[in-house]
Amino acid sequence: MTAKDTASFQNLLQAKEWFGFDLDDTLHEFRKSSAAASLSVFNKIHNDYSVPISALQSSYNAILASKTAGAFSDGKSSTEYRRERFTALLQSQGIHIPGLEEYMDSILELYKMSLATSLTLKHGALDLLAKLKELGKRVIVITEGPRDAQEWTIEQLGLKTFVDVLVTSNELGSSKTDGLFREVLRRQRIRADEMVYIGDNEVRDVLSAREERILAVHFDEKSTISIDFAGSFPKVNSLVELYSMLGTS
Repeated sequence: MTAKDTASFQNLLQAKEWFGFDLDDTLHEFRKSSAAASLSVFNKIHNDYSVPISALQSSYNAILASKTAGAFSDGKSSTEYRRERFTALLQSQGIHIPGLEEYMDSILELYKMSLATSLTLKHGALDLLAKLKELGKRVIVITEGPRDAQEWTIEQLGLKTFVDVLVTSNELGSSKTDGLFREVLRRQRIRADEMVYIGDNEVRDVLSAREERILAVHFDEKSTISIDFAGSFPKVNSLVELYSMLGTS
């Protein structure tokens, strides 16, 4: 990385009117919070029915892989998705409950409460969004998930005032790898060259956005390089690095 590379990227970034972000594991610690919420449910089932937590975890991982393959593009609510998953989990362990609906209601309430207490912003996320607001930039969150859950998450994280537009795969019926970015540009009347999109998933976020000629930045916390231009697209390992690229207002 040279000073010329950095200056060129900085100029390109500052010229963008729209800053797009993935939500889960880009603006907040989704994997950690959802794992904590799931564990609270596993503990309850373990205490109620003596099922080993390891068995519940293994079954739940398989259920997640199966149930989320469509990237939440079939229009269901978060409650419906969670009810399906946890019902399947009980069935996988041979647990049959006469008052299943009531038990499931308690499971869903426990999950949501635990999720709320576990939500954590990524380091630098709030400062970055506040800076974009200060600079008069537009912020759009493009994410795969149930719309109601993503709205709730944004509000719980205190980001609602910083997000101009939220678009989910759930409401448009398409995933990021199946035309979501193209549809967002069309519906919001945004030109591809007006936007930069930042996300943690190379395939679903970066490559899918690039297919629509959107400047895409890979948010890779595992990278040992703070800002990397060596590959075919820019990569940063911290949102703080993006903040530093915005300069002063």
